[in-house]
Amino acid sequence: MSAASFAFTRGTLGLTGTGALPKVTLKASQTSFTYTPASGLPSTTTNTVLANVVTAAITDVSGSDKVTGLLSSILSASHPIVPTTSEQSIFDGLASVSLNLFGTDRPVTVQYSISTVGISQLLKAAGTYTLPLVYTSYGALGGVNSTANVSLTIQVSAFTIINGLADVPRLKFTQAADYINGPQSVPVQHSFNVTSTIPYTVKLKTGYSTFADQNGINQPGMLVSHIKTQAGSSGGHVTAISALATTDNIVLTGNSALQITESTMYSMSAQYTSAYLNAGTYNTPVVFTMSNSVGQTQSINTNLYIDVSPIAQLGINGPVDLSFLTADDYRNGIHTDLTNHLHVDKNSPYDIYVKAGGAYLQGNGTNISLSNLISIQPIVNSSAIPGAPHTIKLSTAYQAIITGGGPDINKNIGVRYAISAADAQKLLNKPAGTYSATIIYSFTAQ
Repeated sequence: MSAASFAFTRGTLGLTGTGALPKVTLKASQTSFTYTPASGLPSTTTNTVLANVVTAAITDVSGSDKVTGLLSSILSASHPIVPTTSEQSIFDGLASVSLNLFGTDRPVTVQYSISTVGISQLLKAAGTYTLPLVYTSYGALGGVNSTANVSLTIQVSAFTIINGLADVPRLKFTQAADYINGPQSVPVQHSFNVTSTIPYTVKLKTGYSTFADQNGINQPGMLVSHIKTQAGSSGGHVTAISALATTDNIVLTGNSALQITESTMYSMSAQYTSAYLNAGTYNTPVVFTMSNSVGQTQSINTNLYIDVSPIAQLGINGPVDLSFLTADDYRNGIHTDLTNHLHVDKNSPYDIYVKAGGAYLQGNGTNISLSNLISIQPIVNSSAIPGAPHTIKLSTAYQAIITGGGPDINKNIGVRYAISAADAQKLLNKPAGTYSATIIYSFTAQ
């Protein structure tokens, strides 16, 4: 910001022949600055900055014969003002200060300051802002001695600054629902700040085409293109990206900005989650690059993480009902098929084991030994049996009915429970009634 100063000068501001300092007023010749766009901006660019964002105040008086008392007198008689198109007194002369203290010339320094509102207005567009000012001095009798025209010029450079990215988003797989619905990032976004006095563009790209593990080894199935973005909670002006890539995608554009905060939220569609079954932490560098209309560029770097936690959930849909109702049931044996009996959510390979909670089927005062009585085997339902199926006879020791299964999320497994005709003979001569036992399934044989 610059402006010519004025001076209390003999014969110029009416000091000659008076015994008092003059009165000096200040006014703006127009209500707002004249704006000239910076190079690189369209000539049609406009920006209105009002004159009332400026404050003018006398801060110093100088000269070879400067007297301390004179300085304090002048400063005590000055008044900071906000220029308008009407004259306002910036200095009122003091009769107690005699003429001979001035010497020949007495240059006066005027300090111009800009309000916070004014800074906000100025930073909307780079260029030159000019405000014509008029200083007028009056003699002791109130007549105009002289005027001084001053041009207040403010130069706003063309620049764009991007910073921030303190958040470190992590797409988390912590439960089966994250595979079924797709994970959301926690925290949900990358926040960044932009200040620009000219049109700008912010682009986003990744450093890798696939995510890398903690040893820096890229995982071929974990593509960065599985990740999409949308506007986060801050700002709301970010452009969505359907698939991240190692090439730039535009996330934000604007004509100017004053410390705006925007955010990008990351997510993954459920169709891609099956590639993220191995527990671990994976990441890719993320680069936000700003460019503007005068060719300036700036990049800030961060990372996007995917955290895959071990998930092992085994559910049972029951109960199991084996009923002997007719003589044919004893002659032929019986079975019951439960098509979605077991529900598996496990993001690593697994075996499934089963055992009885006790050695007997317990009835009303009578028990039946489970030894070699009930057979259990996996069966095909709407999907193939995972891994290798095994048929076992239920006992109090864990036995594998599936080995080498998975990883699987939201997997249902059918199971057949059966008592053969030969084993049904063990139930003869037993009192009629209901007999029950607890059946335990586990991923481990412990």
